Amino acid sequence: MQQDMELQQVLYRLFKTQIEFGAHRHGEPLPTIREASEYFRVSVDTVRLVYLRLKQEGYISLSTCVGARVKVNYSKEEIRQNIQHFFAGRKETLLDLAQALRPLCRFAQWFALKNSSEKTLDELERSCAALHLSPVYRMLQQLELIYSPLGNELFMRLMRQIFLFFQGPFLSTPQNIEYFRHKNPLLEMIRLCRQKDWPALWDSVDAYQTQLIKFLKQFYSENIRDQPQAEPVAFSWSIYKKTSQICYSLCLDLLLAMRDGAYPQGSLLPPPAKLAEEKQIALNTVRRTYGLLGKLGAVRSINGVGTMVLPLQQNAANSDLADPQLQKRLLEFAQGCQFLAFSCRACVQATLAGMEPASVAKWIERFEAVERGGVYENLLYTCYAFVAAFAPYRAVRTVYAQLLRMLFWGLPLRELHGGREAANAYFSPYLHTLKGCLHRSDWETFAETLEELQIAETRFIVEYLAERGLEEASAIRIPFRAP
Repeated sequence: MQQDMELQQVLYRLFKTQIEFGAHRHGEPLPTIREASEYFRVSVDTVRLVYLRLKQEGYISLSTCVGARVKVNYSKEEIRQNIQHFFAGRKETLLDLAQALRPLCRFAQWFALKNSSEKTLDELERSCAALHLSPVYRMLQQLELIYSPLGNELFMRLMRQIFLFFQGPFLSTPQNIEYFRHKNPLLEMIRLCRQKDWPALWDSVDAYQTQLIKFLKQFYSENIRDQPQAEPVAFSWSIYKKTSQICYSLCLDLLLAMRDGAYPQGSLLPPPAKLAEEKQIALNTVRRTYGLLGKLGAVRSINGVGTMVLPLQQNAANSDLADPQLQKRLLEFAQGCQFLAFSCRACVQATLAGMEPASVAKWIERFEAVERGGVYENLLYTCYAFVAAFAPYRAVRTVYAQLLRMLFWGLPLRELHGGREAANAYFSPYLHTLKGCLHRSDWETFAETLEELQIAETRFIVEYLAERGLEEASAIRIPFRAP
């Protein structure tokens, strides 16, 4: 249901932008409900709800006989103003996002294409040849096809959000539509996949993402006037956006508070009524949150006493891995780990390359604090926290801040490497190597070592969950080292 709601919002804003930018003009038909359902791989009901909303807001007319047709009649000047208004406030954000796509997505795109079946490659080829479709619709189709081999719905949600914010509007402008109508670099990537020329595929993916940055800069230079009064629009991405997910966000907030010592082991969480009043949320939401914390093994409810915070080392033993709600969160945790495996090398290397020596020294201090704390796997959280704080691209910082929160769903898996002594013995060589790299400013070896560890951790987690009956985990592809 959550995925359906998200796709519905993506399609609504996509059609709305197409109309406001003049890609669909007054009186022109939109795809039929069934055609749109097939184009975007969504249910007929999802498209119908999108069209009903566009009709209610006056953008289209909708009838059984004629179908959906554009109702608003924008003049050329209004379309130009719509485009100016949309892009003027997004210039800095879009240029930042376009550059962030390389460290965030390049490895994932290459790996997904490399693991595409012949059937998927055939579908991608057919989509490229469907020139009667808008490039925007074709690209959204292609994104779904390209990244489907990863088995990662969390990553796909981010790709849809980026598409909605960047590629969709960018390809909806007349001059960009004409360029991409006849030049599709994906055809070259498909050819290289069929030839199994993986180094050339890597170069092709990299060249395409570099080309996007060039086109965007050229578009702004030639078409968009700087408007100082335009209010900047930031890119955002949240792992939870619906109201029904408040308990998950609150759960993660409380886990962070426990980690930071606000609720030390043996202490009691606030009474549910008090926390509900403080957070201005429903009492039932707090109770559900405490219940989820109990399933994670982080707390225990004691009759007549309250909700007690358990020692960190007892989380795994007190968790309930058979609970369906917890299984969903663990699946998202595994998907987040896969995403980190794809992006950490490039993102960490770019972060370290731009950091001041004083900030690198703080990173070393944090590693030393991990050693003193005796929970060596926290080195991963430490690395990603520095990316979230210091990455050169705001979009990378935004994404990593959300992935950091996702990591706390992995509490029940802390004993994956055995007891504390065994876990520390496993992570100690990595911690030693990473700290040494920081001392001698060897960013490349640091990034490679972190990637190696994150890939290994992703494999452990996915295989562990699959062995315990979480079938969806088996669909998550395990990365190998990037070229």
